Amino acid sequence: MNKYGSWGILGLIFFLFNSCVDQISFPLDRGVEKLIVYGQLSNLDEDKFVFLSETTSADREPLFAGQYLVLNDLPRPVTTAQVFVVNTENQRYSLNQIEPGKYMLPRNMKIREDVSYFVEIIIEGRVYRSEPEQMPQVVGEDELGYTFSRGNYKGAPETAFISIVSDVKLPAADLPYFLRWDVDEAYYWNLTFFPNPFNKPPPDCYVFDFPDPERITLFNGENAPASGQGGYQVVAERIVDESFLSRHYFNVRQVSTTRGSHDYWRRIRELVNNSGSVFDTPPAPVRGNVYNSSNPDEVVLGYFEVVRVSQKRIYTTRADVPFFIPEVCTYDPARPLDKYPRTCLRCSEFPNSTNETPHWWFDQ
Repeated sequence: MNKYGSWGILGLIFFLFNSCVDQISFPLDRGVEKLIVYGQLSNLDEDKFVFLSETTSADREPLFAGQYLVLNDLPRPVTTAQVFVVNTENQRYSLNQIEPGKYMLPRNMKIREDVSYFVEIIIEGRVYRSEPEQMPQVVGEDELGYTFSRGNYKGAPETAFISIVSDVKLPAADLPYFLRWDVDEAYYWNLTFFPNPFNKPPPDCYVFDFPDPERITLFNGENAPASGQGGYQVVAERIVDESFLSRHYFNVRQVSTTRGSHDYWRRIRELVNNSGSVFDTPPAPVRGNVYNSSNPDEVVLGYFEVVRVSQKRIYTTRADVPFFIPEVCTYDPARPLDKYPRTCLRCSEFPNSTNETPHWWFDQ
């Protein structure tokens, strides 16, 4: 899976860093800045990241933006940290900062299943660590499908939308297990083809995003049916728009977590349901498993988790969509250039996009 597809819920929390993904805006105590940590180690052969940021305090210096200074409540990346992943046999792996606040683990590091891991973060002499977690032993499988509907979508009547559903096969295990579903999307975007002497088409454009960022789907295996069938589960929904004119992928990750991680995301879900979106400010801070080793009373937000993942992809094409989709980027000689949306002109207008075809794009 490419670097965008591997974000899963990470992107959900920190999608302003690369973007996409700004962040769950944790409640702000305007007098005290709080560290936010999120990272995930998994069994998959993919890039792995730790994201660091800080909430905003009342005395935060403004940022320079163009010709003026601005001050907002969005968490800001922490760029001065040393970040390590450590296991309980004291093997240490250093992470490199590849973007502000985004630290990457070397891809060749293999996650062992017989030891526990934690993150260690050093910021201006302060040392933060997470509680060690070991990779869960089991994970289930998803058989994916989709349905197109027109009706009430999040309060908007007569709206065309797609539902991504899974016929869930639960793990065969006697031990308790805890599952979460993370969904991201990738689609081909048709840039406007303006006539030119060489008949050269615009570059390819692939866009990565999260189709249903406010949805947090959890399953407690302690309540699993004896049949091992989890039934049909809606894992994501989104409006049908011009992104469905070409191939549109949905990447579904079934994530087997620890009890601690499951409880953390359950609390986040409760707050999201109260506030309406993961990008809204929850009414109270949610502490995770990261702490200041010399000051345990300091409130640290976020979670570093060790998980087992099974993933499946499904895609649609224009022929699958039963609705009319307007082609907003189609060339019209009578249309002035400034009347085209900027996303019709440049792929870079999308926060998470690339001109390079993902290596898995034609695998299915």
